[in-house]
Amino acid sequence: MDSYNNTICMKLKLNDKDNEDVRNLCAVCNEKRKIYLKLELDIKRWQRKKNKNDEYFVEFLYYENKILVGYLGVCDFGGNSVEISGMVHPDFRRKGIFRKLYLIAKEEWQRKSKAEVLALCDHTATSGLAFINSIGGEYASSEYKMCLTKKALDGESMHIQGIGSLIKLRLATSEDAAEIDSQTSVYFGKPLNEIDGEDVNVVNMDKEVNMDKEDIENPLIQQGNNFISYMALLKEKIIGKIHISIINKEGFMYGFGVLPVFRGKGYGREVLLATLDILKEKRADNIFLEVDSQNKNAIRLYESCGFEEVAVMDYYVIT
Repeated sequence: MDSYNNTICMKLKLNDKDNEDVRNLCAVCNEKRKIYLKLELDIKRWQRKKNKNDEYFVEFLYYENKILVGYLGVCDFGGNSVEISGMVHPDFRRKGIFRKLYLIAKEEWQRKSKAEVLALCDHTATSGLAFINSIGGEYASSEYKMCLTKKALDGESMHIQGIGSLIKLRLATSEDAAEIDSQTSVYFGKPLNEIDGEDVNVVNMDKEVNMDKEDIENPLIQQGNNFISYMALLKEKIIGKIHISIINKEGFMYGFGVLPVFRGKGYGREVLLATLDILKEKRADNIFLEVDSQNKNAIRLYESCGFEEVAVMDYYVIT
């Protein structure tokens, strides 16, 4: 992209080459340091298309001799806080690269928003924690990244007769956009409530999912395997939602919830297991989700379905 050496580029969105560079840098950092980096590249790309507002996110890239060695992303998902996360190539650390990115990014987000700023850091990343401490970060919360175990991934789908026959998933359409936004506010606009962890009953997804061409082509809701939204139905009434994506054969589940009035009946478990069936059918080699460390009921539900904790992401308030 840019032909400059040793420079910082600020971008309102990343093109395909930028995305590839950031992913490659992330892979190097993961390989050498074994840390969890939450960059939200695909979510940000989808949100840009949905909101048509480039100011929601800003990207900062540090190039040395035309090679990307540093990255910092600013995310504003429309809540009460702005999230920042990033990385520096292991061979280029202790040169002040991330501090330079941070100071430039700070000036930019302060110009655009007065929202609280949260810095994300892997629980085991000592250098990242040292930097956050140096800028006065205060611990706020933690989030677990969980992965479906190999045994559960390779196992047979659990289809139990009962309420499972009443629950089905369908692809979301543009007509569901307002309902999705409303449910997102219920689930994540305030502290998470208990999700649902009762007896297991599972939908047979071979019969329940209707893959309409109109749904798949709708750019606001579906983007191939990169972002797919499903509405959870009970007797044709919407009771919840869930989103999935598959990137490089890795499946992700997020935005999952059941409306409060329908909780405590096992429906949440049905939605979760049905979604796992979809991801397995799409040949996901690994399946991940993230959950607040304080949401004990949700964690028990996920563990009962075969998920286990693989990483911890800490959030720090930056003053």
